[in-house]
Amino acid sequence: MKAFSPRRQRGSAILETALVMPVLIGTALISADLYNVNQARSHMEQSAHTIASVLSNQSRLDYDGLQALVDQVAAAEILGEYELIIHQVALDRSMAWRPIYRGSAGDLCPQQSEGLEYTGELPEEQEYDPENPSTTAMVVVQLCRNSSSLALSSGLLVDKEMQAIAFNRMLYNELELDETLAAEVGLRDEDE
Repeated sequence: MKAFSPRRQRGSAILETALVMPVLIGTALISADLYNVNQARSHMEQSAHTIASVLSNQSRLDYDGLQALVDQVAAAEILGEYELIIHQVALDRSMAWRPIYRGSAGDLCPQQSEGLEYTGELPEEQEYDPENPSTTAMVVVQLCRNSSSLALSSGLLVDKEMQAIAFNRMLYNELELDETLAAEVGLRDEDE
């Protein structure tokens, strides 16, 4: 039996390395991409829950306060371009005002309301009883972003649109909006 010459063994090693190296590099890149996407999803969920938690403990909300909260909790440097939608929803799915929109991107989140009725999922469902209407409301915060800027392979591995939804029961029955926010959600148009 003839042994392989050192030159032939070296050629085999180079060929094996050339075949295995793209697989190793691809695996490393996909792992890094998945890590980036999961980090972004974690930041989104944390931001949505923080905003819902803070808003659910308020009895009054003004434009500057909301903007400061969004700038602090949902910083564009961390989340990138996103869309933030805030709903106040009663257990019978009625809303006191149209949703509040924030963020640098638009049309990323699926619509969760039609007019003044919330059509999305709620953590608890309750049948509406006209004789005993629910006065307890919830804050629903929906945060969406596109994942294509996070990773090269994100289109292959995960959905392009990422979404985080947070629900929090309100401490007060009604969240009063200042004039600027009331005009933004159409409350001032109805009053006049």
